Amino acid sequence: MNQLRLRRLLAFLLALVLCTGLLAGCGKKDEEQPEEEPSKEIQSTRGGSGPEFSEEFDQTARFATEVNGDTLGVVFNGIQNRSTPYFTPAGSSITVDARATTESESLFGYRVSLWRQTDYGTTVYTEGNTLALTADGQWYTGSFSGLIPGARYKLTLAYDSSKFYLSGTMAVRGLAGADADDDENGDESGGGE
Repeated sequence: MNQLRLRRLLAFLLALVLCTGLLAGCGKKDEEQPEEEPSKEIQSTRGGSGPEFSEEFDQTARFATEVNGDTLGVVFNGIQNRSTPYFTPAGSSITVDARATTESESLFGYRVSLWRQTDYGTTVYTEGNTLALTADGQWYTGSFSGLIPGARYKLTLAYDSSKFYLSGTMAVRGLAGADADDDENGDESGGGE
């Protein structure tokens, strides 16, 4: 009988140890939780204004651009992803003002990302240079800084929906020059080359 009591006591102690181990995970931890990684997107703010287009500019085009002074004007109708022609900043920063709408009732966020052409002719994303915008019909503005004067850049618009499309206008200000808009420049993928 002593052996039976010993087995029961051992089983009870083992069960107690297991329960204690399980309950230890349920308590409040005093350890610091790792900080959430800060967003690498630039948050836009309300404000800004559209570009001035010439009278002959087709604002109903699917995607078209026009340069007026130091501003690249962009119009887009029914797109998901598109790239602007290359441009050269006049200084170390540019400002983007954009207004867009969508037919989606829940997906309003879209992005404008900055890409730089390398000396080898390829295009690379400039880390941390994505502007987060809202497609609610209001004007939003944001700036890209740390640009290399004389380098060639382009912007990509990206709207992450397989069902809905984006329409609107964008003004890119602070340019020294921009390439001509050739055959609705930009591909639907919107990525680098």
